Amino acid sequence: MKRTIQIACATCVLLLGWAITAAPQTRVELTPSISVAEVYDDNIYLTPNNETSDYITTVSPRIALTISSRFSSLELAYSPTFVRYDDEDQNDTTRHTGSIDFDRQLGRHLRFELSDTYVKSEEPLEETEGIIGVRSTRNEYQRNTGRASLDYQFGPENHVTIGYEQSYLENDAADVDDGRIQTPFGTVTVWLDNKNGVELGYEYTKADFWRETGRPGDDYKGNGAHMRYMHRFTPHATGYIGYAYADRDFDGATEDYKVHEGFAGWDQAISPTFDISLRLGYFRQDNETSDDEDGVSYEASMVKRFQRGSITLGGTGGWNEAYLEAERRGFTRYWSGNARVEYRLLEPLSAYLGGSYRKDTDPTDREWTTTRANVGLRISFWRWFSAGIDYEFSERDDDIDTDDYTVNRVMLIISGSRLFRL
Repeated sequence: MKRTIQIACATCVLLLGWAITAAPQTRVELTPSISVAEVYDDNIYLTPNNETSDYITTVSPRIALTISSRFSSLELAYSPTFVRYDDEDQNDTTRHTGSIDFDRQLGRHLRFELSDTYVKSEEPLEETEGIIGVRSTRNEYQRNTGRASLDYQFGPENHVTIGYEQSYLENDAADVDDGRIQTPFGTVTVWLDNKNGVELGYEYTKADFWRETGRPGDDYKGNGAHMRYMHRFTPHATGYIGYAYADRDFDGATEDYKVHEGFAGWDQAISPTFDISLRLGYFRQDNETSDDEDGVSYEASMVKRFQRGSITLGGTGGWNEAYLEAERRGFTRYWSGNARVEYRLLEPLSAYLGGSYRKDTDPTDREWTTTRANVGLRISFWRWFSAGIDYEFSERDDDIDTDDYTVNRVMLIISGSRLFRL
């Protein structure tokens, strides 16, 4: 991980120099900020009983830099968080989060994009994109996720994209897997005319795992491919049908499998403030020796924006893989739903309310459900400052009772931020 951080720092320096010297008309924006929070957590180790509660104080300075010109843009952000526990002070630590987003027009039709996110934390609930990790300790972990791609445009809407993604996880816990997943990929999108288009994609996956004590999970290699036919019914409504394939070839005793999935979907912007997206499919997992699995897959979202706020409804379901996480759940079937409402009560005062429910089933028919909700208020004052109070609830009901937990968190946050144009 140290090597990864060194490479990321060197990359930041190179991109910073490139962005500044790329064009004479360059806009530079610097945003320093800081937030101080007091958190009450009634189950800091996520245990099913004999819960341990504590007050946690965090101080999070942050710096964000944006450099943009006609042909490129660069966004850098970094925030350390100094964490102090009132009772369980052996967990005192410093969290770190950082991100890079860079894009550059290399030629009239060629564009380069790069993004990277780094997180170091002891939080037992890990919620990043595509990851719902749960830990029963406050041992630290580090995760780095990066993506680089080249996009070549050979028509008004025709693109060829090639790229590389990598995810890296390192845990302080000696009996939990560390690992790396590498994924080179390519996608071709061609619109045959104004109404009909085709998309083809392929990716190769290589996953490696290791740990300090015990036997790590099996390494694997895999392939993924998809094809999609799209039809534009109106400028704001597009339907599509498609097929996706994935396979996993494990080095050890883990069973190999293939997944076939057919799907159809609809995307529509009903108005400038109202968007819907629907996708329905059916998948089948062909296992090498055990019984095959199948089920319905879906994705749905509805976003309605109005003058004082927004409403978001959605859900996903189908099949999922969890290998590069604290819990190696492997292949699971799941379904979920979520909702969120944001509303500005007064000019400086806003409120939000959200919740989600998810049910997972693994190949042994073990089931667990996860329920989460939060509600809060936020008020702005003195132009650059804000204060908020937030309540979060999370519960897991598992067939394995030792993996159950219920946790309540109340958080009071005061923050300040100011934008400087240089």
